[in-house]
Amino acid sequence: MQNNGLASVAVVDDEPGVNRTYELLFKRRNIPLSFTAMDGPEAIRKFENASPKPGVVIIDYRLPSMSGLALMKRLLHIEPSTKIIFISGDDSIQKESLEAGAKVFLKKPVDIKTITDTVTRLLS
Repeated sequence: MQNNGLASVAVVDDEPGVNRTYELLFKRRNIPLSFTAMDGPEAIRKFENASPKPGVVIIDYRLPSMSGLALMKRLLHIEPSTKIIFISGDDSIQKESLEAGAKVFLKKPVDIKTITDTVTRLLS
């Protein structure tokens, strides 16, 4: 999962099938994937060790051990230029996620074209 200095994306979702879908999707679209993580602590560790840091991170709201909001705040503290795509089935969190620093809020279910278009736009 090296990205050789190219702008890349990372995904944090606690469902292995969702992470695998993103891996296949980005590979097919030639979008470099920095890493996937299942929860906040794993994402923070991988983010801190990533070189270069992913330009875009997709974060699911409901994660074990740490909310997506708390994770987003930690990642933005580490690297303020990171662009966060916040994804949730709960649109009541939209305003708070955008105010906390997310560039984009997407409500589940989200179609593949919307995800890839949003990632591509944020990476360019």
